[in-house]
Amino acid sequence: MIILHIEVEEELELMQDTAHVFAFLRKLEKNPGTVGDHHELDTRGNPIQFKVLKRHVLAYFRDPFADETRILSLHHVEKS
Repeated sequence: MIILHIEVEEELELMQDTAHVFAFLRKLEKNPGTVGDHHELDTRGNPIQFKVLKRHVLAYFRDPFADETRILSLHHVEKS
Protein backbone atom coordinates (compact mmCIF):
# COMPACT_ATOMS: atom_id res chain seq x y z
CA MET A 1 0.00 0.00 0.00
CA ILE A 2 1.24 3.48 -0.88
CA ILE A 3 0.32 6.40 1.38
CA LEU A 4 0.82 9.96 0.10
CA HIS A 5 1.25 12.76 2.60
CA ILE A 6 -0.95 15.78 1.86
CA GLU A 7 2.05 17.89 0.83
CA VAL A 8 2.87 15.35 -1.88
CA GLU A 9 -0.69 15.47 -3.20
CA GLU A 10 -0.49 19.28 -3.33
CA GLU A 11 2.84 19.18 -5.21
CA LEU A 12 1.42 16.68 -7.72
CA GLU A 13 -1.48 19.05 -8.41
CA LEU A 14 1.02 21.80 -9.28
CA MET A 15 3.02 19.64 -11.70
CA GLN A 16 2.34 19.77 -15.43
CA ASP A 17 3.75 16.32 -16.23
CA THR A 18 3.21 13.69 -13.54
CA ALA A 19 3.63 10.56 -15.68
CA HIS A 20 7.19 9.83 -14.48
CA VAL A 21 6.20 10.20 -10.82
CA PHE A 22 3.18 7.92 -11.14
CA ALA A 23 5.26 5.38 -13.09
CA PHE A 24 7.71 5.22 -10.18
CA LEU A 25 4.85 4.98 -7.65
CA ARG A 26 3.41 2.00 -9.56
CA LYS A 27 6.86 0.39 -9.57
CA LEU A 28 7.16 1.05 -5.84
CA GLU A 29 3.73 -0.47 -5.21
CA LYS A 30 4.68 -3.64 -7.11
CA ASN A 31 8.10 -3.86 -5.45
CA PRO A 32 8.04 -2.06 -2.06
CA GLY A 33 11.71 -2.86 -1.49
CA THR A 34 12.79 -0.60 -4.35
CA VAL A 35 15.71 1.50 -3.19
CA GLY A 36 16.19 5.12 -4.16
CA ASP A 37 19.25 6.93 -5.43
CA HIS A 38 20.28 7.86 -1.90
CA HIS A 39 19.15 7.14 1.64
CA GLU A 40 19.57 8.71 5.06
CA LEU A 41 18.55 7.45 8.49
CA ASP A 42 15.89 9.37 10.37
CA THR A 43 16.07 9.99 14.13
CA ARG A 44 14.72 6.49 14.81
CA GLY A 45 17.22 4.82 12.49
CA ASN A 46 14.73 4.16 9.70
CA PRO A 47 16.13 4.50 6.17
CA ILE A 48 14.47 7.32 4.26
CA GLN A 49 14.93 6.73 0.53
CA PHE A 50 15.39 9.57 -1.97
CA LYS A 51 14.64 9.07 -5.66
CA VAL A 52 15.42 11.66 -8.34
CA LEU A 53 12.62 11.87 -10.90
CA LYS A 54 13.53 14.41 -13.59
CA ARG A 55 13.30 17.76 -11.76
CA HIS A 56 11.84 16.36 -8.55
CA VAL A 57 13.10 14.40 -5.57
CA LEU A 58 10.75 11.95 -3.92
CA ALA A 59 11.37 10.93 -0.29
CA TYR A 60 9.77 7.74 0.96
CA PHE A 61 9.89 5.25 3.80
CA ARG A 62 8.98 1.55 3.76
CA ASP A 63 7.23 0.32 6.92
CA PRO A 64 7.34 -3.48 6.68
CA PHE A 65 5.36 -3.97 9.90
CA ALA A 66 2.39 -2.01 8.57
CA ASP A 67 3.00 -3.31 5.04
CA GLU A 68 2.95 0.18 3.59
CA THR A 69 5.20 2.68 1.89
CA ARG A 70 4.83 6.28 2.98
CA ILE A 71 5.61 8.99 0.45
CA LEU A 72 6.94 11.75 2.69
CA SER A 73 7.76 14.56 0.28
CA LEU A 74 8.10 15.57 -3.35
CA HIS A 75 10.30 18.58 -3.97
CA HIS A 76 10.98 20.46 -7.17
CA VAL A 77 14.72 20.97 -7.57
CA GLU A 78 16.66 22.66 -10.35
CA LYS A 79 20.06 24.16 -10.83
CA SER A 80 20.09 27.86 -10.07
